[in-house]
Amino acid sequence: PTLSFTFHRYLYSLHHWERIAPCSSMAPQQPRHFDAFTVVLVTSLFCTTQTSFLRPHPASQTGPVGGFLDVQEQAVLKRMQWWFAGAPEKPLSDRYLLFSMDAGGLNNIRIGWEMTGLVAQYTGRTLVLPPAQPVYLLDWGDRLTGFLPESMSSGEHKTAVDDMLNVKQLKTMLPTLTWEEFHKRTGLTWEAARQEAMMVDAGKAQDCHGLSDYEASNSRLLFMSGDGDRREGFSCGEWYKRGGPTQALKEKVGDKGYALLTHGFMWHEDAFHIASKVVSYLGLFKYVALHARYNDFTVNFGQQPAPQDVVDELSPWLGSGTTLYIASDEPQKFAGLNMHAARVVMWADLLGPATNGLLSKERERYSEERWFKLTGPVEELICTFSKVFLGSDKSSFTGHIQAMRIQAEAPVTSMILNTNPLPKDDVLSELARWDGKGGAGAFSPLPRDKGNVIFLQVEED
Repeated sequence: PTLSFTFHRYLYSLHHWERIAPCSSMAPQQPRHFDAFTVVLVTSLFCTTQTSFLRPHPASQTGPVGGFLDVQEQAVLKRMQWWFAGAPEKPLSDRYLLFSMDAGGLNNIRIGWEMTGLVAQYTGRTLVLPPAQPVYLLDWGDRLTGFLPESMSSGEHKTAVDDMLNVKQLKTMLPTLTWEEFHKRTGLTWEAARQEAMMVDAGKAQDCHGLSDYEASNSRLLFMSGDGDRREGFSCGEWYKRGGPTQALKEKVGDKGYALLTHGFMWHEDAFHIASKVVSYLGLFKYVALHARYNDFTVNFGQQPAPQDVVDELSPWLGSGTTLYIASDEPQKFAGLNMHAARVVMWADLLGPATNGLLSKERERYSEERWFKLTGPVEELICTFSKVFLGSDKSSFTGHIQAMRIQAEAPVTSMILNTNPLPKDDVLSELARWDGKGGAGAFSPLPRDKGNVIFLQVEED
């Protein structure tokens, strides 16, 4: 691991991956016989060690994401992984915490499973992931992105948490079972488990006021409901900020909780694999990113800022030779706008001629449903590894990007939103500090028993 990190730091310090010749072209064309032998030997050794140093995540080698990543993409993927990997699984206990998914969209559900995980850790229980169920804006609802497969238009599909979450990594930080594993272990059906499980009074479910009851329970099974008005796990999180725990939970979790959020919870390996190709293409921390949420936000939170006004806020970092990535549920709103001479890339472009079909081969490796459901997490990751990011107020999608930028030590980690003037001087100061510390190559994952405390304690900017 030390050699691997050193080599990747070396790659990033160069800032010019193209200077590293591929193994097939490293030997001079007309060496003397002795020199040729030496070159072949050294080249073979280098290529062998390079393969070891740059070994990608297992998800890029096997399974549906078994596509090829070149050396640069592998290095980018390695840098994108802010957590400490490779530890053994935590041993299971025979006391379990079950939960149902939140009634909101995927990021609200994610906040729910993360906060429920903190409660499981705090109470010394095994976290049990629920069975698949229909998820809002993935399996049903007004999905306006224009990429909804015809086969999913009926609204009869379901999504499992373990399809969206890196369960293998989570198990190294928290005793965890998928629903299938729990059913095999206990023989209980979902209905039987819910009937047996203890629940706190509904009045204590809001804002995580049931912690003392969870801790005091001797029941084998606890249940935190995401249904209806309870929204038990979700209400333990500050969804309107970066998705960290509310004050009641912050006071309980301590260093172990910080470590769990940093090293235990992240999107599925598939999302990181796909995103690494895009981040490599755009340039790690070299581009500007924008998340613009419309759709039901106009109904729930009122009129959203005009697209041109949002783009104008980013104008200090746009211009000839720059790239702006836009993630939006209504990308057509940005057609024909003044982009201040920046090149604009959106999700559709990653499959089309504008990027020479960058993700076309990746797309072929997945079912239509799987690809559609990975779109959001992949776009979050693309935004995470931009230089400057501007997001949508009150969006848990934006909040998660902001949280991941802190975890990944992005150049600018201030919460910059579309409802406020962009603080140009503050952004310039952050960029200067980041460069002064060594930029992307200065990053080193925290030890697995330490987490990013800033992620949990940061206040509204």
